[in-house]
Amino acid sequence: MTSLLALSACGGSVDDERNSKEEGPSCGLVAACGGDPTGTWTMDEACLDPSMFEDLDEGCDAEIDISGLVVSGRAEFRADHTYATTITQQGPIKVVYPAACLAAEDMPISCAQLSVEMQRAASGKESPFTSAECAQAGADCACTFVLGRLTTPSMGTWSVSGSILTIEPERREPEESPFCAQGSSLTRGFPVPAGAGASGPIKHYMRFTKE
Repeated sequence: MTSLLALSACGGSVDDERNSKEEGPSCGLVAACGGDPTGTWTMDEACLDPSMFEDLDEGCDAEIDISGLVVSGRAEFRADHTYATTITQQGPIKVVYPAACLAAEDMPISCAQLSVEMQRAASGKESPFTSAECAQAGADCACTFVLGRLTTPSMGTWSVSGSILTIEPERREPEESPFCAQGSSLTRGFPVPAGAGASGPIKHYMRFTKE
């Protein structure tokens, strides 16, 4: 169960408190219009996909609520096609594990025992969480993981092809994402999975305003 805390954290602020892995956030759809992202931008809105945090699910069909998670950041896309971004995320992630999930190696585990294990894992040096606590919720077990303030910088080069923004971070694989830059607004969708099409509206995104 402690492997549930092996989260490579991303973050965001989402308005709908009914978010779950099955339903996803109630994001407004945004057209991927392309444009010129050159400039310095400050993030002012994000709409995240709870499946980004599927490491907390571990195949348990758990409900993941990220409505309390907050993300902020800044992005600079320079005219020489280099870029630098800084993203900070922090806040609670709530996960409700169904009763059928409360087993460890086919041995039953109580919600109280799970809470102890989660607290122990969250206190580890490599954990991105500052705390973890679980409580019985009917037959289910409701856990709250508090993500500490985590700032992630990225830099490298960028290019545009139609409505796709490609960034090539240093020492990492390139990422392609749909985007729309219009006037003082830049909306960047999350990376498109390998082999997936990039057409259609953007549902999960980060929106920036030009400084």
